[in-house]
Order: sequence, then C-alpha cells, then structure tokens
Amino acid sequence: MTKSSLANFRLATGQSRRIFLHKPMQRDELMFSVAVPVRNGKKYLETCLESVRRQDVAPNSWQCICVDDGSTDGGEKILDKFASADGRFIVLKNVGSGVGAARNVAIKAASGKFIAFLDCDDLLEPQFLGELGELAEKFSAEIVGCCHGNFFGYGKPPPRAAEGKCNPDGFLFTEPLKSLLGKNKKTSLANGLRNYFVWGRLFRREFLLKNNLLFSPIAIGEDTLFSLQTFSLASRFAISEKILCWHRRHGESTMGSYHSIDYMENCIAVAVAASEWFTGLSRETDGETLQLTQRAINKIVYEGCIRGRRGVGYWSNLATRRRRLKALHKSGFFDPKALFLRHRIRSEIFLKFGL
Repeated sequence: MTKSSLANFRLATGQSRRIFLHKPMQRDELMFSVAVPVRNGKKYLETCLESVRRQDVAPNSWQCICVDDGSTDGGEKILDKFASADGRFIVLKNVGSGVGAARNVAIKAASGKFIAFLDCDDLLEPQFLGELGELAEKFSAEIVGCCHGNFFGYGKPPPRAAEGKCNPDGFLFTEPLKSLLGKNKKTSLANGLRNYFVWGRLFRREFLLKNNLLFSPIAIGEDTLFSLQTFSLASRFAISEKILCWHRRHGESTMGSYHSIDYMENCIAVAVAASEWFTGLSRETDGETLQLTQRAINKIVYEGCIRGRRGVGYWSNLATRRRRLKALHKSGFFDPKALFLRHRIRSEIFLKFGL
C-alpha cells in the first residue's frame, strides 16, 4: 500500500487510529484478508493472532485487519504490539457497534482476493489459507470452507486427528443453499457444511462487493443471516473435510446465554430478516429450496424460543418464551409443521404445556 493509497484509505474509512505499516504492500499482491473483530478478547487474542501469523502461504499474500470494537480490557495493547511489529496487521477502530459492524469495517478496508472471518478467541491451522485458497481457485467457488474442531477454555486444541479417508481434492456443491440447509444429510462433511458460522470459510471479496453483502447490526445471529444470504446468491461452494480451524468454547462467549430474552429476540429478528430476504429475491425459487428455507427460518425461531439444551436461565424465562412463540404461531409466522419431526413434536408440546 503506497503512502497516497494509505491516505486515501484513511479518508475513505474515517479510520486514522493505529494503522502501522511494516513495509509497503501492493493491493495486487494480496490473496487473503483475515478480518478479526475484537471486543474485550485479551485473554485469547494473542494466540488467535499468532495462528494468523503462522499461515504457510507467501509472506506478502495476506493481511490481517483487526477491528477494535471498543475494547476496555487492554486487548488494544496487544493489537498495537502486533501492528507495530508486522505491517501485515492493520488495526482499525470501531466504536462498540457490535461484531457485525466491525466485520463490515473490515470488508470495506480489505484488499485481498478472499476474505476470512476469525473470532478473536478462535484459531486457524497453518494450512487454512493455503489449502482453502487452492480449493477456491480449483473450483472457481465464491465460498470455500473446511471442517472445524471444538476445544474448551483457555487451553490449546487437542492434537489434530488423523485425516483418515480425507479426500485431498475437496468437494464441490453447485447448489450451495440446498447443501447448507440440509439436502445432503448423510455426509461426513456435516461439521463444515451445514452450519451458519462464518469462520472456517473464505469468501471471494468481489462476490461480496458485487452483491453488496454486509453483516446485519443484529447482535446475535448475524452470521446466520449472512450465511443464508451469501449461500443463496453463490453458485459454487467447495469444502475440505480437513479440520483447519478451531472454535473455542467458554462461558464468556456471546453464545453462552441460550435462554436469555435477548437471545430469543435476536433469533426472531434473524428469522424475520431472512424471511424478508428470500421473499425479496428476484429469481424463481423451486419447491425443494422453498421447503428447506421455510424449515430453516422456523428452526431459527425454535432455537430462540425453545433451544435444544436446557441450562442456566431455562426455567426462569420459560413462560415469556412460550407466550412469544404462541404469538408467532398465531400470526402465522411460526409453523411447527415445517420442522423436522422431533422439533415439530417438541414445539407442539411447548406451545401446549410449556415443557
């Protein structure tokens, strides 16, 4: 990035705080932009950024855009340390507007051919960018992903399991939305295929910009909506069955409040936004896609109001969630019949008895 382009970049984005350049980097050299929203993630942040630094691709082929979303725990000092030591790390400031808005800042600032989204408590395997980039080019895919592993707390991921019968050539799906929504149910790729997380995937930046695809300001579930939107417009989705990223589970994460009223209302907001999105699509929707879409939208409401696992807060908010679900059912927005049998039965029991 030249001095003039840096000046233009600052003017265009309004971001003049904490941008450090170790050496000039031309836009046309960049293959990958890794977007990392950061809000009070000091505990895990350094390990996360080190996993980006360890990528086994050409040194000048990537940049990491860290968006400080109003951190108050000292994590911003870690960002400054990485950015001052390595010009591939760029730090931008966002004023506590949420993870979706932070990712949008990164999308607009990115110059890589592909964009990867990484939460500040998760990790990448060193082969993540290289292998997924090769897969994307091989299949000319707008979106490419991998399988992921889960680990808990402050520790490190377990040693990566043997790949077994892993197909080194990857897999291509030419109906991305149907695959995301569960058409291919019996597959060893379910871990990387049928989830709405945006981490563990690469998106072509040109594809996102062409379709004006940005994240919603919805606080929880913004990645669900983004996945539904991107997969509905993509024509080719490629995937590796290798575990190339790791998701850290801990009690401080946003998803730790499954049974709060905020969680419920955000799920409903995502379902409403998804319904409006698919209603507004200009192209014809075949019957199978329509059925899968309706099931997905109803499942989002189910997740918010009922949620499969019982835990802290389940019983205290039970009556409120039941009233909300009954109102959505009465309005015609929620239809248990659209769900899989086990979810349908539980929804009907919940509506009738609240259990």
